[in-house]
Amino acid sequence: MMRRREQLHACSRTRVRSTTVVLIVATWLATGTGPSAEQGQRESEPDGTAAVQTADRPGFAPKPIDGRVIAAWNSLAHDIAFEQDQFLTFKGQRALAMMHLAMHDALNSIVPRYQRYAYAGHVTPGDPIVAAAQAAHDVLLSEYPDQGDRLGAELTAWLSESPQRAARDRAITLGHAAAGAIVALRAGDGWDFPGSYIFRDGPGEYQTTPPWNGFVAQPGFRFARPFVLESPSQFRPEPPPLLAGPDYARALQEVQEFGRLESAHRTADQTAYAVWWMEFAEGSVNRLARQLVTQRDTDLWTAARLFSHIGVALFDTYVATWDSKYEYNHWRPFTAIRTADTDGNQDTIADAQWEPLRPTPPFPEYSSAHAAACAASFGVLAEAFGHDVSFTMATTTAPPDMPTRHFESFAAAAAECADSRVKLGWHFRYSTDAGLVLGQRIARYVMKRALQPSANRGKDR
Repeated sequence: MMRRREQLHACSRTRVRSTTVVLIVATWLATGTGPSAEQGQRESEPDGTAAVQTADRPGFAPKPIDGRVIAAWNSLAHDIAFEQDQFLTFKGQRALAMMHLAMHDALNSIVPRYQRYAYAGHVTPGDPIVAAAQAAHDVLLSEYPDQGDRLGAELTAWLSESPQRAARDRAITLGHAAAGAIVALRAGDGWDFPGSYIFRDGPGEYQTTPPWNGFVAQPGFRFARPFVLESPSQFRPEPPPLLAGPDYARALQEVQEFGRLESAHRTADQTAYAVWWMEFAEGSVNRLARQLVTQRDTDLWTAARLFSHIGVALFDTYVATWDSKYEYNHWRPFTAIRTADTDGNQDTIADAQWEPLRPTPPFPEYSSAHAAACAASFGVLAEAFGHDVSFTMATTTAPPDMPTRHFESFAAAAAECADSRVKLGWHFRYSTDAGLVLGQRIARYVMKRALQPSANRGKDR
């Protein structure tokens, strides 16, 4: 882990010290006389913000600053969140979204390429890398105060890259402000509201599954305030099919055959990728995004916006799926198959000994959160990098003989991610289908409503 972050820092230091690009940009940031990423100079506007005008500098085309600082802080934030609770309480995903929004707002308070989310202060000259790093540090420290030494060491490494003290000091102040704005905005957002839950034992009702013995995960999370959605139920799926109908019977038969622990129908590849996809999207998709941003030298502002969209899309998707899960309280295949003689459907067959490929998670079934999360996050990546881009990615749950998988498109990856939950024996097909649609709708909504290209530079959203 540390070696990976040291490599990122080494790449950044080599880039800074072997070229004059960052020095040129920092000089402009400090004095307002050099060209921006939009080839312009700043002039004061009546409202105190800054405008960008075309520079009279023929032939001057500075290379944009890349997004390695965004990727590095994303990696550190993920590591801390995973070590603290493995994303089981959604605290980590909330922290990631907040951190990236603060970094995004800080950068767009220096050069207003995109509308800001929480911070609405005036556009301020400063070192962009320092501003982003300071914002990230402050948000994570507010959420993980016991990680101060670790976060401080990361921040120091990035501050040391700033060649001008004045630009650095202004950026530090800006980073503080951007972080404070998002922390204040999300105070009391209900992410940790415990809620309450009463188990019911009727046909179709969710019932506890081994090894959870009556535990159910975060029933109150459905009431958390989304980042972009108007409400958790905004895109709530239609109810699952009636137990007595043919759609339900077909879905139960499929998961009964392909999702059982010892399946004669599931292929070796299907078994392998079912396990391969068990890692949460917060880990696998963010790791892929870091890989793509680094490989393609994605510029700093674009990278900040990309990770912000991924962060808020994932958080809002989880809130929406939790709303669906606890609204419909649908039973898991484990219960449905073992008690199929109670569902009123003559085309389903009970199997009291049926076991899924892996133990079932402790919350209601419909709709699939993993399918929705993959659809949302891969939808954001498709908009950023292209819908027909091929790529290879890794997961931490990959079997030894399948460390990576290759996909011809982001949509293909999302589809396999959804299918994996049927092959694990955790979900019915109609649940993964509903999850895919839900995630796609949320991704489109988030990208349409949040962090749009700035028509009025310096204004907030």
